[in-house]
Amino acid sequence: MGKCKKRTFYKSNSSYFMTREMAVNRIFNMVQKVTGKDFNLKEAIDTASLFGISAEELSEAGVPYEYLRAMGSCLN
Repeated sequence: MGKCKKRTFYKSNSSYFMTREMAVNRIFNMVQKVTGKDFNLKEAIDTASLFGISAEELSEAGVPYEYLRAMGSCLN
């Protein structure tokens, strides 16, 4: 992560502050709450790309392969 982005994260309001670990947990929670087609793919991809989260990290967190495949090339 670049210096500018890091500075922006730390200067932000504490209610909006999110760490990398929190981002992985948020994506995992989005996947856990899936019922039918309620999976918010765009939000999950946006969060993953913002933090540079890889597919390997998400699979270690317990995200099923099908959802990782749905995110496709958007993940590192």
